[in-house]
Amino acid sequence: MEPMGLIRTEITLRNPRDRSLAPVTASALVDTGALHLCIPEHLAIQLKLEQLEEREVTTADGIKRLCA
Repeated sequence: MEPMGLIRTEITLRNPRDRSLAPVTASALVDTGALHLCIPEHLAIQLKLEQLEEREVTTADGIKRLCA
């Protein structure tokens, strides 16, 4: 059996409403158990993304946070 490790991939993010903004490529940690994608705030700002909702999330360290 192969040892388990962290798996990363490169993803390209863009603002679907504003095609004039350049896409951003970022390194992402793969989590096969995740239900949603979370991106850092600086990427959301850079891409001028609009907030749709807030959710309470539990991070890997067990801490609950309200995230936009």
